[in-house]
Amino acid sequence: MAKETGQHPLLSGGYKRWLVFVLLLVSIFNFADRAILAVLAQPIKEDLHLTDTDLGLLQGLGFAILYSILGIPLGMMAERVTRTRLLAACVAAWSAMTVACGFATNFATMLLGRIGVGIGEAGAQPITNSLVSDHFQPSRRASIFSLILLGSPLGFLLGQSFGGIVASEWGWRAAFYMMGLPGLVVALLVAFTLREPPRGLADGTAKPIAEPAPSLMPAPSLMDVLRYLFGKPTFRHLLAGFVIASFTMNAIANFVLPFYLRGFAVPLATMGVMFGVVSFFSNGLGMLLGGFGFDALGKRDLRWALWGPAIAMLVCIPIYFGAFMSHAIYISLAFIFFGNLTLATFMAPSMAAMQNMAGPRMRATTSAITALVIGILGAGLGPTVTGILSDKFAVGLFKGTDFLASCPGGRGMDGMGTALDAACLMASSDGLRYALISVLGIFAWAALHYVLAARTLEQDLYVRPGGE
Repeated sequence: MAKETGQHPLLSGGYKRWLVFVLLLVSIFNFADRAILAVLAQPIKEDLHLTDTDLGLLQGLGFAILYSILGIPLGMMAERVTRTRLLAACVAAWSAMTVACGFATNFATMLLGRIGVGIGEAGAQPITNSLVSDHFQPSRRASIFSLILLGSPLGFLLGQSFGGIVASEWGWRAAFYMMGLPGLVVALLVAFTLREPPRGLADGTAKPIAEPAPSLMPAPSLMDVLRYLFGKPTFRHLLAGFVIASFTMNAIANFVLPFYLRGFAVPLATMGVMFGVVSFFSNGLGMLLGGFGFDALGKRDLRWALWGPAIAMLVCIPIYFGAFMSHAIYISLAFIFFGNLTLATFMAPSMAAMQNMAGPRMRATTSAITALVIGILGAGLGPTVTGILSDKFAVGLFKGTDFLASCPGGRGMDGMGTALDAACLMASSDGLRYALISVLGIFAWAALHYVLAARTLEQDLYVRPGGE
């Protein structure tokens, strides 16, 4: 069976390289459409008179709730229908809603646009993870995930640099329009060039040439998947650690550009390009090191897949502290570079470990369950809580009477360049600085769960019926 399965046309080297390339494009525009709000957050805040709490909601819970909740039905649907067509529909939907964000006139309409983006993006990760797992052996999945996860730094580079340049020339609305349109082309690539693989193909559990239609194949119910996963102590601790780490990671990712734009006299376009380049190289190198490095160490001891991320989370705490405390922009950016590089190593091995614990017909659902919890408690609450903390600190630091009334959008109500405006900007900048510092210690809590998860990793891995 193994020999026959290895001859399946969808396991050819050429097709698998094309699959990874197209899924990388999906990942790039997935993250670019998220990143563009981070670089545009400051001009949007000033134009629409928003607070940091508003920004936190737009980048946190406002985006994450439906993104996370809809991941479950979309993940379950992916176990039963043609995944490539479903993925194409998701890419087209979030790209169209990114364009719609450019028409926002207040917090409510911007929130509706971001909810729409979240609805479209909800299916991307479950479907991608399921497709990768059906094309690559367990020992290679972390490495392949690290390649596809390069879409994150590439997307941030594209969204932040391109978005900053376009916004500086034509305004923040034009940046949304121009970022959403290319995603529609990617949706066509997915629909017309990717083919649906048999379930469990790379595991050797699929028929070599053909299988019954996906809609007719039996798939476990949601409750069966939940019982299976939460019956594994490794999954419980890994999910807890992933969620906790994501809380602070998303807080930093969504507020670090407003932090620089407020605290350093750098134009939006320049800052977008500078930070896009820093994010690309730091996150890209980190993801590759984590995927390939921990795959290599895992050949000696499987527990390195979780020990490595635990060490990385502890190391990045003092590095990020240095970044937010520094008042010299290049020193601060250097700290950010090494902080991102260190932290990014945890992503690929975490995703691979999740997939390696799940059976072939529950991998998309496993990703969706993970995305639900991480999305609401991590990606949703992280930016939201940090935005609330930032406003609280700013109110306490403001030398005037009422920060929120005197400083709409974080700037002086009597115009830019005044004494009041300078006081508003200082309070807004330092408030965000202290908010970001205050959430760094949470990484240590996440690291503890990764260490606990490593203890039972080997016994909780999926083993196909009949053994190896």
